[in-house]
Amino acid sequence: MKPHSSYFRRRGSALILVFWCLLLLSLAVFGVVEIVELSVEHAAHDQTDVDARALAASGVAIGEASQVLRDDPLLRQEVSPGHGFRVTIESEDARFNLNFLLLTNHRDVLVNLFTRWGMKMDEAQHAADSLYDWVTPGDLPSLNGAKADAYEKAGLPQRPSHQPFQSWREVALVMGMDAVAAAKPDWQDSFTLWSDGALDVNEAPAERIAALFGVDTGRAEYLVKTRDGRDGIPGTLDDVPLNAASLQAGLGLTDIQMKAMQNEIMFGSSVRRIESVGRAADARATISVVVRLNETPQQLLVWSER
Repeated sequence: MKPHSSYFRRRGSALILVFWCLLLLSLAVFGVVEIVELSVEHAAHDQTDVDARALAASGVAIGEASQVLRDDPLLRQEVSPGHGFRVTIESEDARFNLNFLLLTNHRDVLVNLFTRWGMKMDEAQHAADSLYDWVTPGDLPSLNGAKADAYEKAGLPQRPSHQPFQSWREVALVMGMDAVAAAKPDWQDSFTLWSDGALDVNEAPAERIAALFGVDTGRAEYLVKTRDGRDGIPGTLDDVPLNAASLQAGLGLTDIQMKAMQNEIMFGSSVRRIESVGRAADARATISVVVRLNETPQQLLVWSER
């Protein structure tokens, strides 16, 4: 009986071992299947990202056509269900060129703008003068500004570069810009470093026109409302473009005031900001460019993606 019993015990042990092997094999198979499924999903996700970027790039190409207006149906396309792009266009000169304002010593425009954002006068003057001191040479600060000594005393590592700004990151280092950011978190949207300099009054919002000329915002708002036509959008077919005479009359400016500002304004821009958002299923891709249109080939000034 004992040899027979030992035989069955060995067979039972072997059977349990087989079951364990089958279980381990099953787990391995399920693991491989799971990995394959994840790889497929990842590949599909990567493909939708690629598709979204390609659609965004297509939108940019259309936006770069100089004859396309910002209300053109070509800028909003659905190429297939869940796949398409939407493009917005604006004049880059509708923003203040920060370097131009500082290097032509128009700090008053910055003070006007900052106080319209709710900053106190002393805060606005400190920020404007500090920006001026950053880009201009010498060690003598402006009345409300800051040169290298002020940063050292404040325990700050940065120092004025005495050169035009090259990036928004550099602008944010300037003393007083923390107060600007607190009053207007999206302050960068009012400025550019890449335009021709003068403000495009045919596309600039009322706030910037009022700050440039130092006039009442309500007067500038009425002027802009008339300029933009019934749809209220600048750069479309129903606009009533401004010229020197209508601008002067609309803002109530004297001949002397207009002559003093003639180099600070323009009535049309060749520098265009294009933002294209591509959509493919759940994926999104945004491409923003700044391009100069009146050159052959067109001059690309900025390209950024997110």
